Amino acid sequence: MGITKKFIVTNPAEFEGIIKEAVSSYKNVFVNFISNIDPTTCSLWCRDCQVSEPIVNKSFDKSKEELCLVECQIARDGYKGNPDHPYRTNPQIQLKAIPTLVFWNQDLPKKTLVEEECHDESNVDKYIASFVNKN
Repeated sequence: MGITKKFIVTNPAEFEGIIKEAVSSYKNVFVNFISNIDPTTCSLWCRDCQVSEPIVNKSFDKSKEELCLVECQIARDGYKGNPDHPYRTNPQIQLKAIPTLVFWNQDLPKKTLVEEECHDESNVDKYIASFVNKN
């Protein structure tokens, strides 16, 4: 089945409303904090995100469960080197780096995969399975 619903968040101010809608409507909600596309290069501006995106997407596609993905696309301006970025200061998120993949349930994030942890397909597969098989 894989991803049956995908929300795209381009503005951190939209996150709270979208995550509440996702969690109230779907059983298996994952949040992927990832860079947005750099218009000058037409690719993700974050190198780790460039590596992880196809791996994470492939792992989602392989799942036999229905999944909901909230993809938070983060612009370089305002994020890079800014400790006051809303995703870093949000007490539920406390984003340290991107990419970060999070299972989110009942408005609360669970264990995360961060940066290079998202580069290994078997690691991402196990991470997804550890949550969807317990719900």
